Amino acid sequence: MRGIDTTRLTAFATRWKAPLAVAGGAVSLLVGIYSDEARAMLAWTWNHVAAGGTLVAAGVAAVFSTAWWARGRVERRREVQREVTLQSFEIRADDFDGDLPSDQAVIGRELRYLERRTSSSHLVVLLHGLGLDAEDFRPYMNRARQHTVAITAFGHNADEARDSRYGPIGLATHADLINGAVNNLCRQYPHKKLTLVGFSVGADMLFRLAALWTAHPDRKPKVTAALLLDPNINHSTMIITGSVAQMNPDDPLAELKRIANIPRSPVEFQNVCEYLHKITEKDLHQVQRYASELWTDWEPEGRYDLFFRRYDQLQALSGTVKIFFSTHFERHFNDVVGLARQRGVRRVFDLRRVDHFELCRETFLVREVDALTRRR
Repeated sequence: MRGIDTTRLTAFATRWKAPLAVAGGAVSLLVGIYSDEARAMLAWTWNHVAAGGTLVAAGVAAVFSTAWWARGRVERRREVQREVTLQSFEIRADDFDGDLPSDQAVIGRELRYLERRTSSSHLVVLLHGLGLDAEDFRPYMNRARQHTVAITAFGHNADEARDSRYGPIGLATHADLINGAVNNLCRQYPHKKLTLVGFSVGADMLFRLAALWTAHPDRKPKVTAALLLDPNINHSTMIITGSVAQMNPDDPLAELKRIANIPRSPVEFQNVCEYLHKITEKDLHQVQRYASELWTDWEPEGRYDLFFRRYDQLQALSGTVKIFFSTHFERHFNDVVGLARQRGVRRVFDLRRVDHFELCRETFLVREVDALTRRR
């Protein structure tokens, strides 16, 4: 920036000295005469400008405050809608086509589930493993962008463990109840695409549902996709299930200690301990009966025919089927893939370098369910 040229300024003042003196005197005289009026005018101008500015500022503040409040209200409402809530279905006679055995006292009882609603066009229904419950899926449900529902199998809630009304029921009745729940959800949300996710024995239940739908086509919901996580293949993959099937529920401590001796590595021991901690809260008579019927429902080790027949049945009734195995199934994986290729089945089976229980953790499920639903 250049400095002020004082020489020119001095020359200008000298040249116009007389006019400037007259003008300065006139201004001083006016200010002196009208000083009160000048001050009043200045005050009036300032007050009105300031008042106007205050009004504008107040208006702007009000607009922003209202917008912030409305945004917060909408967000809170969305958060409430996205909250995982505990729900239940009342079990009715119409949920069953056939007559129930006298020891299957389920009519009028409840089938419980967790639900987290979202605006997604996809409804994901999750089925848990043996002796577990819907709570195992809660971390995933909190993160999922899809509308999610996790169903707890009959008699598997901790607060039902000592409730005499929830006596042990058979595998066929379990399948009827799960199918009734899925169809109920489809009636509630008829425009949403249904994806079924089964973990461990929950994946076996998807095979059971496919058999039920084959026998009763009118009871089949429209399934867009199915995701099976560590389904059983034959008795070789049912180490824990087979041990629980032989359990004496009337002597639980001795039986649980026996099962705790099964693991052959620290990681397996950690998983079994975590599993045993969960099932000790449940009705062990129910868990034992479930395991016993599952054991008789599968072929001996080395046999794969039943597994592939059940896969073919499910594939024929679902849009897309994807099956993941954990490292615990590693020694069977190459055999399964080889037999699948002989049948022309590709891009269905995959192995992940995770342990069994990591398959139902949120990090895994978010990624794989998103990938599955994006295709639809």
